[in-house]
Amino acid sequence: MGSLFQHESPGKHCRRRKARTVFSDQQLNGLEKRFETQRYLSTPERVELASQLSLSETQVSFVYNWLFTAM
Repeated sequence: MGSLFQHESPGKHCRRRKARTVFSDQQLNGLEKRFETQRYLSTPERVELASQLSLSETQVSFVYNWLFTAM
C-alpha cells in the first residue's frame, strides 16, 4: 500500500498532489456552450452533460463553478 506522503528530506513530509485533469477542446467547447445557454444545471442535467462529454459529474460541476466565478 502506497504512502500518502513523499519524503523530501528526513523528517519532512509533503502531500502528493492529485494529477491535473486536462480537458479536450471538444469537452471545453461543450461545457462553455452549455454554460452560455444555461447557467445552472440540475443533478440529472449535470449527469447527462457529463455522460455526453465523457467526464465525471464532479468535473462538470468544477468547470461550471469556475466559469461562474470567472464572470
